[in-house]
Amino acid sequence: MPYKSRKYNTLLKIALLTSGKNSNKIIICFFILEEIMKTILISRKSCVIEGFLHEARYVEELEILRTFQDEQEAYDMVGRQEVDLAIIDLDMEKSDGADIGWKLKKKNPDILLIYLTKEQRSLMNLIRLHPVAVMEVPFREGEIRYVVESAYLLSKRKRKRIYARTFGHFDVFVDGKPIMFKSAKAKEFLAFLIDRRGGTVTTDQMINVLWEDRPNDESTQNLCCKLVKTLQRELRAAGAEEMLVVARGSRSVNVESFQCDMYELLDGNQKIKARYMGNYLLDYSWSESQTALLDHILHE
Repeated sequence: MPYKSRKYNTLLKIALLTSGKNSNKIIICFFILEEIMKTILISRKSCVIEGFLHEARYVEELEILRTFQDEQEAYDMVGRQEVDLAIIDLDMEKSDGADIGWKLKKKNPDILLIYLTKEQRSLMNLIRLHPVAVMEVPFREGEIRYVVESAYLLSKRKRKRIYARTFGHFDVFVDGKPIMFKSAKAKEFLAFLIDRRGGTVTTDQMINVLWEDRPNDESTQNLCCKLVKTLQRELRAAGAEEMLVVARGSRSVNVESFQCDMYELLDGNQKIKARYMGNYLLDYSWSESQTALLDHILHE
């Protein structure tokens, strides 16, 4: 039967605890969970595939799209279709299960990974991920459900509520709803700060970009001060005040407080790359230099 999926939208790391030295138990290791969604399972052993499918058949958070005994077929699928979670047997004949995970991440940096193994030595390359929870097999449906639900609760705590869209026309969303800026200039200033990717912006830089036709005098500098306060007020009203960092003589954005399509593209996210159509912050002429950089990345 098909499995329903439930979206999780944050960074989560679950699991890794080795069993006893001579244990024959399999250990399931959950890593880098951002969503529990559409799932594939990769193992050369029919018993592993059948065992997992049997125990997970009523876990609503999993939607098993397909199982693979040939990892190359899995690479091809992940390259052309949305897959959110890969369950990988580390003990693959003629293949390194950990290497399979890395290759899948190259195809889709956002894909989630679960590793299965009987060998403690196979886990050493994974410990660097600093896992924080564990689940061992032989497993039961209730254990799988418990771990998945625990992941969901933790993900809700860490989820970034704010999303900045820079492809096309600029907008900022809080909990999926756009901020309706009363000041177009405050909105442009926020776009400029996001374009700087956390770099500080001085008053002189603000004037050069936002008021390029005005002299850099006391009157224009006062406009800058008022604009910063206006942006602070609008972000506070929208519940997004953590985006803006104001220090003496400089302003910046806290890049850890929100998600941004441009940041994800620069981080190598292939799904985001597919969405970029050559349009970046269309309303602002000062964005042209960054557009050239993004175009270069698109055609690499």
